[in-house]
Amino acid sequence: MKQKRLWNIGNRGVETIEMVLVLPVFIILLFSGFEYGWAVLKLIQLDHVASIGARVAALSGSTNSDVQNSVNSALSDFGIAGSTITISPQDPANAVFGTPIVVMIETPYSQVQLLGLSSVMPLPTSLKGRASMVKEPEP
Repeated sequence: MKQKRLWNIGNRGVETIEMVLVLPVFIILLFSGFEYGWAVLKLIQLDHVASIGARVAALSGSTNSDVQNSVNSALSDFGIAGSTITISPQDPANAVFGTPIVVMIETPYSQVQLLGLSSVMPLPTSLKGRASMVKEPEP
């Protein structure tokens, strides 16, 4: 008569319980990595858009509306909405040669979030991009 080995009966279901405990933590860590990567991407895009605006503002004869239009166009290309654009000095057309012109863009993170994990992980309330260039001389 053959005897069955019963040494594995006590471990039945342990793998399932381990998976139930570990899988949610793993998924949260995975999605957190996606969300933080997305936030860094949007920060880079905001810096790029700010540099586009600063480049337009540095050109001779450019106005505040020229800068606003170029920044808004670039923001819409990246799918970013609800941003606040600040230009210093306020009217780049009146800036003298050699004056640094700063363009800052701030957008609420809720406008650009990927997965909406703000209740699970610490995320910024807003993202900011900044660029500066020197006013170019008249041609």
